[in-house]
This record gives sequence, C-alpha cells and structure tokens, in this order.
Amino acid sequence: MSKKTIRLLHLYYDLMNLYGDWANAAVLERELLSRGFNVVYDKKSAGDDIKLSSYDFIYIGSGTERSQRACMADLEKYKVALIVSIQTGVPVLATGNSHELFGKAVTDAAGDRYDTIGLLDFETSQTNKRVTGDCIFTAKAPFSSGKMIGFINRAGGSQQGDVERPFSVRPCKGAGFKAFHEGIMYKNLLGTYMTGPVLVRNPLLLDYFASVLMGGSIGDADTAVSGDAMRDLFFDFQNKAYKASLKSMK
Repeated sequence: MSKKTIRLLHLYYDLMNLYGDWANAAVLERELLSRGFNVVYDKKSAGDDIKLSSYDFIYIGSGTERSQRACMADLEKYKVALIVSIQTGVPVLATGNSHELFGKAVTDAAGDRYDTIGLLDFETSQTNKRVTGDCIFTAKAPFSSGKMIGFINRAGGSQQGDVERPFSVRPCKGAGFKAFHEGIMYKNLLGTYMTGPVLVRNPLLLDYFASVLMGGSIGDADTAVSGDAMRDLFFDFQNKAYKASLKSMK
C-alpha cells in the first residue's frame, strides 16, 4: 500500500523568520517522516506563485514590523484562498506577530492602520515599547491543559475584539510585564506570540499538529511508528529539554 503524502508550506520563510522559526516546519517534517508518511516541504515567499489549496499544513513565523507590512501587502492576493483553507480545516500555525494578520487590521506605532485578511473579529494596535521575555503558557483544550514554554518579543500594544484565547501567560523572571491571555484559536488555526522553534521546545504541541494531520488524536499510539529507535531517541531528548526548561522558568 502506498504511503500517504502530506504537503507542508512554510509561508514567507525569509520575511517572517526570527529566532529559528524555520525549525517549526522542519521538525514537523521530521516527525511525519518518522511516522511513515511521505512529506513534501515547500518554502514560499512574496512574489512566488502559490497554490494554497494544495497544502495540508501552513506555517508562518515571526518578523519585524516592517516585514509584517510586506506580508500584509502580498497576502492580499491570497486572502480568499487562505480563508477557504482554514474554514475547511487545514491546520495553520502562526507564531509571533504573524498571527495578527488573521484579524481585521493592525495599527502601527505611528498610527497608520493596515487592513489584514479579516478572518477573525479582532484588531491589533502597536506601540514603540517592546514586550520581551521567557514565559510559561498554560494551554486550554485541545492541548490537554498542558504547559508550553516560549519567548515573546513583540511590539507593545493590545488586541481588541471577540476571539478565543488559547493561552494564559505567566512571565518569567526578568520579563518585565504582567500576566495576560494571548493567542488565537479557530478550527485548526493556532496563533501565538511565542516566537522561535516552539514545536521543538514543546513536544505536546508538535504531537498535536502531527496527530491532526494524520487524522488521529493527540498521543494516539495507532498513528505512531512503533519501534522507531531514532524517533524514540529524539523524543527522549526533546522531553528532557522541555522539562529542564520548564523547571528553570518556575
């Protein structure tokens, strides 16, 4: 029987790629390969011809505010296709300020307002102040109410509107800001201000997206490749790193 092929897209891989964001699509590719699937992994950016409907998973990372505006302009021609993909259940992960693109608008620190794709009912306002620091993110279902670890570096400001927030955030030592709720969640779209290789740092989140792509549930043993020594070794180190990082943040 032929293997199922899963197509992954790292969108704006060059414009929106801070703190090792590229590793999120790469580690998901490795995970799916270890579970016995064929994987096509594409990297596309502004100016490329992109057929969004051909992908099973879309990832967008974090970038500077200038890069974010460049993505806003380019994404306009793909807005309908992206919304259709999300509405039909395609898993999408947007880390850092890229998740702001799924609201109605972003107003920058100078007061200029930019329309975004308008999928969800929220708007983002930015200020010149930076919000930075390591944090512990307590997640709601479908993440088994687990704790995630991540780094935030975003423009200050706020988000206003009616949207489901999947994470409550506890800043760690030196972060310099108060606890808050953050992120967006809609169907299989997850957005968060976490930046960097969040799927590498959080095994539960990696398992979540791999399981959704395979049509199983989180941690479903039937979807995993049993006896894969390399996969077991990788997960052993990944879990040890996660537990050590979580302990150091408490």
